[in-house]
Amino acid sequence: MSVRSVDSRLALGLFLAAACMAAPAAADDFYAGRTISVIVDGGGAYETYARILAQHLPKYIPGRPAIIVQEMPGAAGVRAANYLYNIAPRDGTVIAGLHGAVLTAPLLNPNAAVFNVARFSWIGNVTRDTYVGYVWHTSPVQSLEEARSKQLVLGGTSVGGNGIDMAIVARDVFGLRIKIVSGYKTSAETKIALERGEIDGTFANLWTSLKQTDWLAKSLVRVIVQHGSQKHPELPGTPLFRDLARDDAERQMLDVLGVREEITRPYLAPPEIPAERLEVLRRGFDATLGDPAYLADMQHQRLEVEAPSSGEDLTAVVDRIAKTPPAVVQRLVTLFNNYRDAP
Repeated sequence: MSVRSVDSRLALGLFLAAACMAAPAAADDFYAGRTISVIVDGGGAYETYARILAQHLPKYIPGRPAIIVQEMPGAAGVRAANYLYNIAPRDGTVIAGLHGAVLTAPLLNPNAAVFNVARFSWIGNVTRDTYVGYVWHTSPVQSLEEARSKQLVLGGTSVGGNGIDMAIVARDVFGLRIKIVSGYKTSAETKIALERGEIDGTFANLWTSLKQTDWLAKSLVRVIVQHGSQKHPELPGTPLFRDLARDDAERQMLDVLGVREEITRPYLAPPEIPAERLEVLRRGFDATLGDPAYLADMQHQRLEVEAPSSGEDLTAVVDRIAKTPPAVVQRLVTLFNNYRDAP
């Protein structure tokens, strides 16, 4: 996080904090004495981000409600998104901090995603992040190139989760010798499986999540690939998964999946919450991300806060995803359906 980005966001935060002080009295009356629940998909870095946000967000919401974090793991955030869309109260007292995969789930996993992303009340996105693939130090495969000639056993949650989706593309589009083990409930369970020797590695795991472990310092894992459109400054020598693409169609496929890197940690509320409460949540969220105490806590936890997005920005991304060429979407859906149908 650069000094310039911290200074500019601090100034923005102070401005937005002042704006929050002038919020409508109706919003003041509503949140006073109430509790906001933040739903996350399991533990790990997603929960850490949410808990730090929950510590600082109340001061920027008129009425200073209490905020609690609740876990609802399953299907890379799709279970929580289904709850938010179909069951949660639509009054601004329940929000969620989920995976960016939720934005593409209705396109790529329509049988599981019982929601319309365009109808969610988008609050904001905390940060961009880099997804990486890594292997355990005892794995027979220690580079992406070696996976062309040696079997690499990769684990993850399910179709719709970055790890499994990228493993399917690596195997069925790019021809790498990969055995896929799905069914772990969370990325934390996948890490435990790696320690136990059940799998050799995992694809599309968050760089910040990996840095929260001591695995890199102890040389227990080796990062062999990074996803997204550009290399992370800390990983200049690690190849990009996107460079395996051989034509525009394959690059478009990866661009659809790459939305999950652009919008790594989105926060959202159910559809149709009152407009004035959505405005309070959005501006409170923006102000929190510029709070020096919040930024200090994030740095202490070695969590990235880069290129955050407003709720309005997220809404624009959702509109863009909806315009993805149908042929590109269908190719991805066919790939993932074939994996689910495999014995």
